[in-house]
Amino acid sequence: MSAKINLLAVSAVLIATCGSTAAAAGEPSPGDPDQAKDAVVQVLSDSASGTGFVYDASRGLVVTTASLIAGESRLDVIIPGKRQSVPAQLLGSDLCQDLAVLELISPQQGLKDLRLGDSDQVDAGDPITSLGYPSAGSDTGADVVAAAGEAKTETDVENGAPSSPDYPSVIYHSAEVKDGATGGPVLNSDGEVIGVNTGVFIEQDAGTGEKHRSSSVAIASNHAKSKLPGLVAGDMKNDPGWWLGAVSDPVLPKNAAAVGIPEGSVQNAQKRLQDQGVDGLFLLDFRKNSPASSANLHQGAVITAVNGVEVSSVSELCDVLEPASAGDNLQLKGVYTGVGSAGHKFGGSWTAELNLEGDS
Repeated sequence: MSAKINLLAVSAVLIATCGSTAAAAGEPSPGDPDQAKDAVVQVLSDSASGTGFVYDASRGLVVTTASLIAGESRLDVIIPGKRQSVPAQLLGSDLCQDLAVLELISPQQGLKDLRLGDSDQVDAGDPITSLGYPSAGSDTGADVVAAAGEAKTETDVENGAPSSPDYPSVIYHSAEVKDGATGGPVLNSDGEVIGVNTGVFIEQDAGTGEKHRSSSVAIASNHAKSKLPGLVAGDMKNDPGWWLGAVSDPVLPKNAAAVGIPEGSVQNAQKRLQDQGVDGLFLLDFRKNSPASSANLHQGAVITAVNGVEVSSVSELCDVLEPASAGDNLQLKGVYTGVGSAGHKFGGSWTAELNLEGDS
């Protein structure tokens, strides 16, 4: 069996975004991508950088992807034109839908928001523009980058596989989405948001084995419209990043180092687990007073099953969490890796019960 160990970075997050223009708060951007850039912000954390966009300028609300901010204890937003960061707080997050809403902690004048368009009206071949901050890191002087492309049909990418959960409604497009541009908007020719960039499809050449990007993937705007009101109200029901943590693949050594685990330790543990054919979710860190910490789970352990169902990907974990509600119990099984704070030898098994009761 080909084993795959995903990374669980367990903690709540805050993040932010905003834009600065002479327009009145709440005024939608016109079709010109250069003007739409004023509503696209850079999101910075201790271990990653990405993109978001202003959803409601009057309230300072920002939409980004849950996978970008999950597991982070501190986030800042760089405002276009002002070259300064603004802190924000998390209102709601759903990793299974890869959507999150944040609120700027301090009021900002002159924000412009972007209008959500009708993704059902997008046809294959329609021109689109993707906006984001690719590989900008912590550079506060970075500019928004616009990447032109066109919408694609699902059959155009049928041989690929997304590096994200199986979201129920997505837009495929040809514009390149580099690291750092995740969470940014995809615009139609009218400057309306018809998608939120979340990842890429990766194809592997059957002959050479080489992998390459075949298409970019964005959460469809109409699906986002149905989820955002709940997230604004604080819905965390289906967010593993709230109950357990955020999953990424492969394990990123820099994320381990950020919480005090030597990079080499994680890499060695991952290889040993792969050699033994063990699939699971790697627990990297925990939020204080979270259900995971209350269940006495251990940093560095691997979850292999939830409620009797084997889990090795975000999608599988989301399937288990979908029917769960606050107050429910989750039965967890896993193995120790010998790294982190567990203090257990590699290969030992463990079980735990986690109550979805939220913060205390």
